This record gives sequence, C-alpha cells and structure tokens, in this order.
Amino acid sequence: MNKIKYTTPTIFKAGLAIMLSFFLLLSTFVQAKTTVDIDLKQPEHHTAQVTITVEASDNALVDFQLPAWRTGRYQIINLANGIRMFTAKDAKGKVLAWEKTDKSTWQVSNPRKKSITISYQVYANELGKRTRHIDDSHAFIDASAVIMYTQVSKQKQHVINLQVPKKWRSVSGLNFGENKHQFIAKNYDVLVDSPIETGINELHLFEVDNRKYELVIWGKGNYDSKKMVDDLTAMVEQAKHIWQDYPFSRYVFMVHATSGARGATEHLNSTIIQRSRFKFSSRKDYLGFISTAAHEFIHTWNVKKYRPQGLVPYDYQKENYSNLLWLAEGSTSYLQNQLLLRGDLMSSKEFLEMLAKRITGYEHKPGRNSQNVAQASFDNWIDAGGDYANNHSVNIYSEGFLVSWMLDFSIMEQTKAKKSYRDVHQALSKDFSIPKTYNDNDLLNILKKLTKHDYKKWWNTNVHGYAKPDFNALLAKAGLTQSYGKVDEETKKTKQQTWTGIKTSKSTNGLKVTAVEKNSPAWKAGLTLGDIIIALDGLRMSDSSLDTRLKNFKVDQNIEISFFRRDELNTTLLTLGAVPKDKLKIVPLEKVSNEQKQFFKMW
Repeated sequence: MNKIKYTTPTIFKAGLAIMLSFFLLLSTFVQAKTTVDIDLKQPEHHTAQVTITVEASDNALVDFQLPAWRTGRYQIINLANGIRMFTAKDAKGKVLAWEKTDKSTWQVSNPRKKSITISYQVYANELGKRTRHIDDSHAFIDASAVIMYTQVSKQKQHVINLQVPKKWRSVSGLNFGENKHQFIAKNYDVLVDSPIETGINELHLFEVDNRKYELVIWGKGNYDSKKMVDDLTAMVEQAKHIWQDYPFSRYVFMVHATSGARGATEHLNSTIIQRSRFKFSSRKDYLGFISTAAHEFIHTWNVKKYRPQGLVPYDYQKENYSNLLWLAEGSTSYLQNQLLLRGDLMSSKEFLEMLAKRITGYEHKPGRNSQNVAQASFDNWIDAGGDYANNHSVNIYSEGFLVSWMLDFSIMEQTKAKKSYRDVHQALSKDFSIPKTYNDNDLLNILKKLTKHDYKKWWNTNVHGYAKPDFNALLAKAGLTQSYGKVDEETKKTKQQTWTGIKTSKSTNGLKVTAVEKNSPAWKAGLTLGDIIIALDGLRMSDSSLDTRLKNFKVDQNIEISFFRRDELNTTLLTLGAVPKDKLKIVPLEKVSNEQKQFFKMW
C-alpha cells in the first residue's frame, strides 16, 4: 500500500479547513433561528409591538404570512385583521420596500438576500375566538394570530422574547429559554400549537406518573382551584386505560374565567378553556368544566398525536379537507366522560343523564336526514351553524359522538366484550402517529384486525350514509332502556305536553322566533326566523314565556298565532303537537343478564 506523506503546510491547511468548516457549521447552527420580540409593556389599549428577525433567504422577494385559520378550529377566520404599521429592514437597518399581496401576506423586497427584520403592531381584543387578547391584566397569544412566518423561517427554531409589565407571569407548553419570559419552539408548527398566557394569574403545579402538569387561571370567579387540581390529577391518570404512552412530559391547563367568552381549544401539550367566571361552583357547571378539560386532554392523542389524511402537514393558508373530522371530534366527545367515570369524577347516573341528553338532541335534529358525518366533516370549513344547521346538517361533535357509540358497541358485540373502541384509538396511536396519517381504509383494516369482521357495509351505512341508531337496541346490550317517567293512569302512555317546535327570545314587541324545527307544528304553520309573536288566540303576549302560555292549551288543539313579519301583521293557525312531559332517562332493564352486566362494565 502506498504511504501518503503530509508536509507541515499540508497538515496545517487540512486542519485549518476542518476548523473553518466547524466554525461555519457552528455559525449556521447559531443563526438558523427566528427571533420574535413581543412588547407588551403598555397593554391597556389591547396592542402589542411585534418584531421578527429571520435569516437570509435565497429569494429576492420574501412573503411574510399569518395563517388563515388556527389549529383546533377548522374554519377560515380573519387572523390578519389586527395588523398595522408594518415595516421591514435589512441586516444593516436599511428600509426595505414591501407590498401586501393578499389578506394575510406581506411581500418584502430583499435584493441583497440578507436577513430581514420586520415590525408591526397587533391589535388583540378577541378573547372568545381564543386567538389573541391583551388588556391591563394579561395577554393570551396564539401565534397563528400574532406571529408571521416565511417558508424558510417556518422550519427554523423560534425564540420568543416577551417584554411584560412587572408582576406578570408567563406560562406556555413551550420550553423556557434563558429567562422566565422567553420561550423556545422547535419550529413554527410547534409554536402555533403552543399558546402563551402571560399576566396576573394563579399557577398550580402537580405531578402524575413522573409527568409534570400546570394549571394556570386568569380571572376571578367562583372556582375552587384546589378541587380543580385534585380532579385534574385524577382525570389525567385515566388516559393510561386507553393509550399505552403519553406524548408529552409536561402539560399545561390554561383557564380563563371571563365575563362571557366560553369554549376551549386543544394544543400540542396544553389547552385553553374559557368559561363564565360564575360557571364553576354548581355541580352542573363544574361537570361542564371538567368534561371540557377531559375532552381537550384526549385531543393530545386524538388530533395532536394522530390525525386523518388531509390534516398533515397543516397548510395554514387554505382549507385542510378531511371526511374524518367526526372521528377527531366526535370520538373525543364520546371518550371524555369515560375518563371521568373511571376516575370517580362523574357518577353512573350523571353519565347516563348526559347520554340521554345526546339522544334527545338527535331526535330533534332533522338535519340527520340531509347530511351524514363524513359530509359534515368535509364541509365543516363552511358550516353555517344555527337554525339552518339543525334542520339540514349534522354535527361532527354530536352526531360524531353517536356514530362512535354505535361503533364501540358493535366492536364489543363482535368480540364478546373483549375489544372496544378504545382499542381502535390505541392502534391509531401506535401505527399512525404523525407524520403518518390514516383514512377510511386504514380504519376498516383496524376494525377487521380487531373483530375478524368486515365493516365496509357498516361504514357505508353509518358514516357515508344517514345513520339511524336504534337506541333501545343499543342500550339493551348494556342492560339499559329509555324511560320518560310516569305513565298517565288513564291512557297508560307516557305523559305528554304541548309542543310547537320553535325557540324564542324576548323582543320589544313580543317574542322573536330564533329557531323552527323542520316538520314541527310551527314549521307546518309557516312560522320562520325573525317573526315577532305578539298574541295567542287574540290575547297579547306579555312577559310570560311561550311555554307558560302553552300550558293553557291541550295537545292537538288549534291556536291562532298573531305575529309581525317585515313589520306587517299576520296570523296563522297552528295545531299543537306533543312531546313527553318529563325528560328522557336511561334506566336499567327490569331483568339484566350477566352478559349485559359484563357488557356495561366493559363499556
């Protein structure tokens, strides 16, 4: 073998080349990040100043964008409508030309192709949308509504620096940086899925199975924070009965006690829950809170760890279509109360009461005959909501819940209660974690593997068709049945009360119609949204509600309704219908077999 002789200069040059390569790599590593400074030192007028520095680009024109939607809400919304005073400079501080090319894109001219620093003002006074809100007590920052990105910077590490008033505390699912108001995100996708809450707040720390949890509460209210911590501790522990792994080492529950805003959104390893400040203390209200917390926590797996085809990777500038949003949301709604029941946070009675409420809602949802859950998933981006949705659509949450229930019971029946819907989610978590996705065929394969049964017909009937659940047949599998309370002694039938099928709100001149159920007595009588009901059978509507007045009439009785439409007086004849007088209850069958008891226990 020939030996290679190195002269001193050769060795020196080689060493120098290696050192230069090392320092170049180190320099690249250090610079390969996006720096974001958010000045919140004068928050009383709901504004912040945002300054972002991105590294050099190969492009002479660089597009800075805000997303057109945010994670957890599958609808296009105006996230860029609060941006003003946009400026751009190069690395030497020279002003760069720019123009806005669409509603959420600012195109900067960068002929030198060096790093760019942009700055702009953000107006943040949209608490209920859970996007951005700033006032003299706090700031809630969802990056999708505050921090712009480029196609290059999107992939880079983001360093977020907050400048906040004294005594403010900053909390996020993101890792802290060098100080208590600096956060680090691996990339933009992580950043937009990790909101920041900073301000005057309560913070509680707890630990379960070597994982750290935080509860941060902004706003005063009638909550008991110790009880919240105790119950969240019990709830998060139950997830191990569905999934074998936890995709996080730290999780943050953010709670806003507000003067009206309500709702919740799941994020990567955190959630934001908004409730009225006086909606925590009663048992009903508290169940609403803890159920919501369970729902968002389940999303840490179902949506954040695995999600359907069409939603990976996120495209922030347009709709991300999927026909399986019903599974992402509906099955989460279905599983949430199972966590509470298993953790002794909800009684069996309360569990069944909520199920009865779901059934009642479905039976008064005419839209179940016009749209299926797959169609509702795809069209969620343009969901109109309100009266039209009730009469002509289904909901990925409510009807997604019912299809999930039907599927769960079918799996348990096929496997003699040895497998359940929980095993489907365990399989999705194990085999379809992001960046993988799943589709209908993947789910059919999972179901066949679990049950040895072909689910194509079931899927076409209940997912891509109009599902028609037989509730008594479903409940009987678990030894349960439906009951509407006392029976009329004369007719031997369930006691009835009058029903019109409309919802109303108080108006200056009478009662304003806010909803009319399709094919109900009011629908057949021609009443519609916006009508102002002023009299029944010639007697003026006073301060009493419509339900109170209807107690003076009987089922099948004809009543004359006087109402204004377009400021014109009209009358119509309405034949009163009937609904059960008492609320639906789910109760045990008179005789329950051991098989039914075992089925209920597995459920």
